[in-house]
Amino acid sequence: MDLREAKLSNYNITARHPWELARLEVVLQFLKSIEKDKSAKITILDIGCGDTYVVEKISEYYHNAKFLAIDTAFTDTLIDELNNKFIENNNSIQLFKSIETATNKLQKSVDIVLMLDVLEHIESDTDFLKSMLQNSIIDKNTQFLITVPAYQYLFSSHDEFLGHYRRYNNKSLKKLINNVGLKHNKIGYFFTSLFLIRNLQAIIEKILPPKKNKGIGDWKSNKIKDNILYYMLIIDFKITYLFKKIKIPISGLSNYIICKKSV
Repeated sequence: MDLREAKLSNYNITARHPWELARLEVVLQFLKSIEKDKSAKITILDIGCGDTYVVEKISEYYHNAKFLAIDTAFTDTLIDELNNKFIENNNSIQLFKSIETATNKLQKSVDIVLMLDVLEHIESDTDFLKSMLQNSIIDKNTQFLITVPAYQYLFSSHDEFLGHYRRYNNKSLKKLINNVGLKHNKIGYFFTSLFLIRNLQAIIEKILPPKKNKGIGDWKSNKIKDNILYYMLIIDFKITYLFKKIKIPISGLSNYIICKKSV
């Protein structure tokens, strides 16, 4: 969860939004396509890790991996509290406020870089990625897994609340990574059902002024409703993924790309 949303509940999050739970499964599926050996001693860099929920869950799957989690919104107090919790739980996650401080802790390159709904928050995504590729912890074998919100025409009050600068599509995402010196291995969309719903919401928002947006941090959980939505999104992703394998592209509310250095 974005720290801006987590702050709404004073970081006391008792229930996760079905979208967040389903996206975690999507990310794990993509990671399996990159690194099939879950016992591998790899290093994963999570940029823009938010409230650390996702990186904590991924660490339960890749139990021999080392994780560096970065978010510029971290306070020193929050970093100390969470790092102490990770040490107590024998969890191999370290938190940092910047890429520079994380780099100083590493003696080798990272295997996987996660940027999960991060680039849309950065004013110059091109400059940011170029700077990343010049970092000593990135080499020709480092894999990037990037997810972003899809389709600029769906930009809404929700994007404004979260501090987004833009949304993407396959064409713009390819152009971005090509311009900075990356080449893609896989690219596509997921969560088609939410894409259809957001299109309807976009039409309504043009007619009726939107209420104050609070994102998923203000989610009111209902077990039955949550489970229905969660499994709907999982089935949605599996169907879309299957169609992608037989080369039938389907649009979705989220965009993803897996890439690495072109040279």
